[in-house]
Amino acid sequence: MSSRSPYSGSKSTLAIAIDIGTTYSGASYTFLVPGEIPRIYDVTGFKGQENRESNTKVPSVLFYSPTGELLACGAETKRLGPKKGIRTEWFKLDLRPPSLRIDTPRVNLPPGRTSTEVFGDFLKYMFSCVRDHIINTHVDGNRKWSSLKGTAHFILSHPNGWGSHQQGKMRDAAIRGGLVPNTPAGRERIEFVTEGEASFHWCTEQAIAGAALKEGTNIVVADLGGGTVDVSSFIVSSVKPLLLQEQMTPDCNFVPLSLPRLKAQSLLQGTPFEDNDYMETLREEFDEETKCLFRENGDSEVYIRIGGRRDNYEDENGICKIEFGLLEVARGDILDAFEPSVAATVSAIRKHLAGRRDAHVFLVGGFAASPWMLSETRRRLKAAGVKTEVKRADSNTAKAVAHGAVAFHLDRSVSERKMRYTYGVSVSAGYNPLDSEHQARTHRLTTDPISGATYVTGAFSTLVQKVSLQKDGPRCHKPDDLNRGN
Repeated sequence: MSSRSPYSGSKSTLAIAIDIGTTYSGASYTFLVPGEIPRIYDVTGFKGQENRESNTKVPSVLFYSPTGELLACGAETKRLGPKKGIRTEWFKLDLRPPSLRIDTPRVNLPPGRTSTEVFGDFLKYMFSCVRDHIINTHVDGNRKWSSLKGTAHFILSHPNGWGSHQQGKMRDAAIRGGLVPNTPAGRERIEFVTEGEASFHWCTEQAIAGAALKEGTNIVVADLGGGTVDVSSFIVSSVKPLLLQEQMTPDCNFVPLSLPRLKAQSLLQGTPFEDNDYMETLREEFDEETKCLFRENGDSEVYIRIGGRRDNYEDENGICKIEFGLLEVARGDILDAFEPSVAATVSAIRKHLAGRRDAHVFLVGGFAASPWMLSETRRRLKAAGVKTEVKRADSNTAKAVAHGAVAFHLDRSVSERKMRYTYGVSVSAGYNPLDSEHQARTHRLTTDPISGATYVTGAFSTLVQKVSLQKDGPRCHKPDDLNRGN
């Protein structure tokens, strides 16, 4: 478990982490006060679900009018009932790299808005929830917020497979949402962390992870979110202070773990029960009850509460059947919808465990709460001959990323990372007339006016090789390192 030192800075500041998940979002924060040990707070009591003070997640959903006016966000969309408009969800995955193709429901965008702008609208909503939580739960919360909001530092999380282009979109969304001004200083107040690394930092906060935090131990963290499976692996290089090296470049699999719920929701399409109220009730019931109770052995049908005892319905084809407010879903349909997710999870874990001993695997994220997902992951790894412990880091894994993102900001435990790409610069290489590669580029020849030497322009000099292990922090490359000559 983490043991932090008092904050050594000279000025008080506020650090806020916001995790916009594919299906659910969360936020955490900390006050950095000189001489005091930082404490991480999780935002609860989101607008629209104030009666559930312990809930640290809120649906990633927005509702717009037909003309594009934002009417509600998160759990507040449920209060709109059958109101006509545009329900927008899954917008996060629209920001993904184009190379990562996935089969997900089409994002229903309001007129005149891009996915980045919708992302900004939701960040604005989450920012307001953080503000309300600070003001309403801390002594002198109004003063704290007023004095620190203008210099607050933001940590935004994203899937393992995203890069600088997606971070740029998220930064633009943060500016649109009013988190920071569109100035160089404002943009510098935003930093990013992968969901895998944030999840690891959250694991270090949990008591069950204590046994794994020993020098030489391998740790694999699988974040089972609503739209992605993010798997990261580390080896403990030091315990005090806690320092780790990345073992492999992190994996990101775009596999919607929400497919079982989407399958159930699809049964309501075209029925009297397809409005917002019933859909939100199904979402809550599935994610908080059905998913958490779904086990290896069970009845052939699964029943999900969507309404009251007076709600009864059966269509003429017998596809949708509701009795006493319970929607009947075939167990086989749920298993089929889960299959791509568990297969991707096990495959990624096996890849990260290849050739490693003394390893611990931790499952986090909303779908780690499923007993079936945990037992099936264990069963398939064992069947493949993989001997390792697979555990949930804690019972409440729903929004581990936001809490872990603040811990990442405070602790920086990952000291060395595997490079995702090769980085380099364009240089001029000394011309060799016997080199066929140089002969093919005679149109790029140039002569140095001082030395008279001939060079081929447009050569590439590698600074950092892909998958090489690099220490965290800035590095300086001298001109001599570029090897302009041969």
